[in-house]
Amino acid sequence: MRGLMFREQLPEDQGMLFVFEMSRIQSFWMRNTFIPLDIAFIASDGKIVDIQHMAPLDESKSYISAAPALYVLEVNAGWFERHGVKVGAMVRF
Repeated sequence: MRGLMFREQLPEDQGMLFVFEMSRIQSFWMRNTFIPLDIAFIASDGKIVDIQHMAPLDESKSYISAAPALYVLEVNAGWFERHGVKVGAMVRF
C-alpha cells in the first residue's frame, strides 16, 4: 500500500481514506513520506477511535490504532485540531 509516500505537499482540503476488508487493529508508518500527517482510525460505525500525529520520514515508529478500525484517514498535520475533530466524533461517508 503506497498511501501518501513521495508527496511533497497535500492540499489543505484533501487527504487519503483507506478502507479495509475487516475491522482490526491497524498499523501505519511514515516510510518515504515527506510531509507531516495526522491519522484518524475510524471504527465500522463511523466513530473516530484514535487520532495520532505522524512525523515525516520516521521509519522507526509504527502508528497503531487504540481500537479496531475499518477506515483510516490521513490528512495534513494539525487538520483535525484546526477543525475541532476529536476522538469520539462521528464520520459520515
